[in-house]
Amino acid sequence: MSKPTALQHVLWPFLLWMVILTAGGCISVRLIADYDRKIDDGITELQRKTEAFLIKMERIAESPEGTYPRHIGFYDEVKVDLSALKVRADAVALNDVTSQQIELLQDSFRKLEEQHQKGLKKVMIESVRQSLNSQFTAILKLEVAKKRNLTEGKRK
Repeated sequence: MSKPTALQHVLWPFLLWMVILTAGGCISVRLIADYDRKIDDGITELQRKTEAFLIKMERIAESPEGTYPRHIGFYDEVKVDLSALKVRADAVALNDVTSQQIELLQDSFRKLEEQHQKGLKKVMIESVRQSLNSQFTAILKLEVAKKRNLTEGKRK
């Protein structure tokens, strides 16, 4: 066996560092799930449906047309929509934040339904709108940030 030359002493560490740096550049650590178009679209559609309901309630709250029994269908649809979104969020790894945000939204709609059963007043509607829109916005901001991260990652 021949003795390593001075060039080999310099070359081997250099090659080793090149392999380490190349491999390190290929590794990515995921801390949150990827963007989900269905959650984005589902939340956007639910916000639109909710806004239409609230606009209608501004006109008819405190009247016979605005009573809870006449709007059970809206609450049932919302429950189905949120359940589907929650199941989808839960099915994706690293999607705990989105899942928790959807749970909070479900709770807000439960509280709105309970209040409507007792009697929904026109003066309550604006604060309900602001609260729900804050939650919709938080979920959408997270999805948009995931989307931005995904597109930036493809450019690298």
